[in-house]
Amino acid sequence: MIGGTAVRQTSFLRIDENGKTPKFQQIINGVIAQIEAGIFKPGDRLPSINETSAEYYLARATVEKAYCNLLKSGHITSLYRKGFFISHGKIVKRVLFLTGAISETNRAIFKAVSEQLGKSYKVDIYAYEYQRDYLLDGLEKQAGNYHYFVLMPHHLGEICDLADLLKKIPSDRLIFLDGSTATAPRNCASVRFGCGEHFRTILEANAATFRNYHTLNFVTTDNEYVPADWYSAFLEFTETHNLNGQVLDDVREAPLQRGSAYLLVDDDDLIKIIQDANRKELKLGQDVGVVSFNDASYKAMLGGGISVIKTDVAAIGRNLASIIAQNQKQTVRIPMQFINRRSL
Repeated sequence: MIGGTAVRQTSFLRIDENGKTPKFQQIINGVIAQIEAGIFKPGDRLPSINETSAEYYLARATVEKAYCNLLKSGHITSLYRKGFFISHGKIVKRVLFLTGAISETNRAIFKAVSEQLGKSYKVDIYAYEYQRDYLLDGLEKQAGNYHYFVLMPHHLGEICDLADLLKKIPSDRLIFLDGSTATAPRNCASVRFGCGEHFRTILEANAATFRNYHTLNFVTTDNEYVPADWYSAFLEFTETHNLNGQVLDDVREAPLQRGSAYLLVDDDDLIKIIQDANRKELKLGQDVGVVSFNDASYKAMLGGGISVIKTDVAAIGRNLASIIAQNQKQTVRIPMQFINRRSL
């Protein structure tokens, strides 16, 4: 007994009889760990499926499932009538992004990480649609197919126990990508960005400019994930500075009028506001204020220049790639950035 849990151990594997990690995944994790530790060398022969099944009292189907996953990931090869061997070739490591929904921000981060990691890594993305069961199904099916899992745990803390859900993934292969420190249930690596504290800091740094407007409208969207602490940061800021602050689900809820400023998450709403301002002959940065989230080259020219609050996607890509490539268990925080142009 170890820590109250029955464990069988040899030089090949450790199988936790009472653990919540499926036994096929324990086999996969054990083989990969010994390859990375240099215990298994290229060309070394693994015990056969029947040998491993008999040695550890495992169902043959369990061992076969583990070996099939190791073959698919490139960690082992098979030779007819000779068995399974540790691969000689350089393994292309696989990374799976797990996100609630695919958005422009997620696509940009995905692209940045893929470019930073290069051809030695294959990066895929899976949208779990903010559903616990979808995420659980994805983890169940893909647990043995990827070396690293990058999770954007949007809304998951509200619907399930993350600590229990993620036990299928070893902590050294799980990386959190999020703005909230409250969502990480285990000691795993993380890249934190877009937190409410950073948002509030930007608002405070530009408080004098925002006070030029009597009403601030924070317009949200269903097309991008907006952290809940952004709303509280915004409302606390407007209350502190005696401004009329409103959180709106639709830009049409607050007709454009002189003396109002808009913080717009969705670029479609940005176009609507600019068109409406032109129609009413209101000048951006004087009659009305506009701040957009996330930058694009056209925003520097649109309407004389649109002020933006942006996520440093390149910095996220660099740090996430470094954590993966060097197998680091650390937390990195990426602050939000503000670019002040003529629209505010």
